[in-house]
Amino acid sequence: MVRLSGGNVGIAILTQLLVILLAGFFAWGLLPLSWREYLKAGPWKTVAVAAVGVVILIAVTRELFGRREHKRAHRRVAKVFREASDQALEKRSALWLIDHDRYHPARLANAGPKLFDVLVRILKTDPEKLDRARAANALGVLGDPRAIEHLLLATKDEYPYVRAEAAFGLGRLKALQAEQCLRELAKEDWDAGVRGRAKEALERIGHPLGG
Repeated sequence: MVRLSGGNVGIAILTQLLVILLAGFFAWGLLPLSWREYLKAGPWKTVAVAAVGVVILIAVTRELFGRREHKRAHRRVAKVFREASDQALEKRSALWLIDHDRYHPARLANAGPKLFDVLVRILKTDPEKLDRARAANALGVLGDPRAIEHLLLATKDEYPYVRAEAAFGLGRLKALQAEQCLRELAKEDWDAGVRGRAKEALERIGHPLGG
C-alpha cells in the first residue's frame, strides 16, 4: 500500500469496501427469497467487481487531488513566510508549515533559512506555552544540529509539554551531548509525559535508560 500525505490510501479503500460489504449483507438479509434467487442468477459478480474498481478509483483520485492542493497551499504559505516582516505573521506561517509538513521535512527547505531562526525565537521568547512546545518539536523535525543548544535550554522550561517536546527533539537530532540531561529528565522530572519523552529520546540516540 502506498503512503500518501493524507494518510494510507490503502486503509481508506479498505474502509470504504468494508462499509459497502456490510451494507450489502444487511440489505441481502432484508430481501425476499425470490429476489435473492433472481439476483443470484444475474451478472452481479461483474457488477461487484466494477463497483470495487469505482471505489478504488474514487479514493485514489481524491487522495491525489488532496496532495496537489496541499502542495499548492505549502508553496503559498512558504512564499508568505519568506516575504513576511511582521513577527506575528512569521510565527503563524512558520507553525503552519511545520504542522502540515512535519513528515516531509525536505519540503520545508522552500521556506528558506529564516525558518530555523523564527522557530528558535518562538521557543525562547513566545509567551504562548503551546507554541513554544510546537517550536521545540519543529526544531527536531528540521534536523539542524544548531538546534541542540536551544533545545537543551528548553528542557528547563516551566511548562512540561515544552520540556517533553524539547527532549524528543534532542532524540530526533541524536544529540549525544544531551544524554546526561535526558537521563535526569527521565528519572527526576515530576511530569510522566516528560519522563516518557526523555526515555524515547535516549532510545533514539542509542543509549536507553536501562543500558
